[in-house]
Amino acid sequence: MSRGLALCALALVGCQTARGAERSESRLEERIKSPPPTVPPPSYSVDPAELWPAPLLGSKEQQLSRDTKYGFEPTTFKPGHSYRLELVAQLLGKKPVRVALQFREPAHQGTFRTFAQTVEPGKARAYSLELTAPAYVALAELVVEAKDSPVSIQSASLKERAPIGLTEPVTSWAASYVPPAYGLVFNDEFSGTALNRKKWFTRYIYASETLDRLNDENQRYADNGNQRVAGGVLSLVATRAKLSKPSGLNYESGMIRSDFTLRYGFFESRVKMPSGLGTWAAFWINSDVSESGRLGHPPEIDFFEFVNNGKDDKVDKIHSAATRTPDGFEARFLYKHERFVEAHQDFRAPFHFDDAFHTIGAEWTPSDFTLYVDGLKVVTRTVEWKYKDGELAGPAHVLLNLAIGGQWAGRYGIDDAAFPQALAVDWVRVYQKLQ
Repeated sequence: MSRGLALCALALVGCQTARGAERSESRLEERIKSPPPTVPPPSYSVDPAELWPAPLLGSKEQQLSRDTKYGFEPTTFKPGHSYRLELVAQLLGKKPVRVALQFREPAHQGTFRTFAQTVEPGKARAYSLELTAPAYVALAELVVEAKDSPVSIQSASLKERAPIGLTEPVTSWAASYVPPAYGLVFNDEFSGTALNRKKWFTRYIYASETLDRLNDENQRYADNGNQRVAGGVLSLVATRAKLSKPSGLNYESGMIRSDFTLRYGFFESRVKMPSGLGTWAAFWINSDVSESGRLGHPPEIDFFEFVNNGKDDKVDKIHSAATRTPDGFEARFLYKHERFVEAHQDFRAPFHFDDAFHTIGAEWTPSDFTLYVDGLKVVTRTVEWKYKDGELAGPAHVLLNLAIGGQWAGRYGIDDAAFPQALAVDWVRVYQKLQ
């Protein structure tokens, strides 16, 4: 969803098609009769010891009236291991206090992963956080935001726990198209009544996880009813502001970014696109923090970008592309369906994507990625998951979002009368190659 990638659709005219590219249709089978297996998270021996670098509270209760940070030793956490933080706390003021365990990246000291709990008014009570440590763990800290309301921390504990499961039951495998030899490692069926905040964040990872807009879009991502879960469907909802803002950012919308990360696999989401003029929906992966603590962009891969500007891009078309990294790398197209146009990197379907749900799938390997629409193979192109200087990029997190306007989607205006608009997401599933 970066501006450079949005314009990449027009810039890759020079990419050469592999000689002898296939033209006949190729399809994956629906997995309703033979569901893929579920793969549990990697196991490890749980260490029962307390993990504070030194006693957090000393020998007595602490009463805090200002923001306080407790740093952990660089070796406290292990990437991919799960942990439980427990506190007994009491609010001494009237405003709730946030307690957060967060991880920072070394270059700019910004946070890239925050797990928080809120201490509410009332008697002392137990609070807990459970998390799985990210790829980089050397700069971790506990933050108590107490400057607006004093809080009493009576006890604290941090211990390793058994791996946190990343999958949930799948009631139906209809409309799922997964190649053989893949197993389910992460999914969300959106079967509850609210977004699962243990699985998803609602802002980009940049600017200490606060970035709420990219490119020249006319929306900001918010939590004002913009992620609605009901009837087994997540709706990423865009609304029009009541008053026009001089900045032109006159819309609020929804996005999700996964806490879960991986390198290489098969990704699926069953979605129904918005129909209004000026909408820009996407399903994509972006590089998370690397094992060395590097947080950089590119690379990214856009499984789909659905843009409705009413003329150049309409509701029967999706774009699929990837950033051209590292420096000097040129993509080659290994397969193209006859409806895929290489010059614009788009696929024109024989239906409208806003009329019904459709399954968008993508297989990502160390050398290429392949796009599928309802099991139909659309395109395969080479890709390298590296930063511009050639270093292997961090594992990827998954994103779905609904942007509004900008030079691409808003080229011919935005239909304000059509709001609210929504990208409807039935489910998101991620698979890895079985050993």
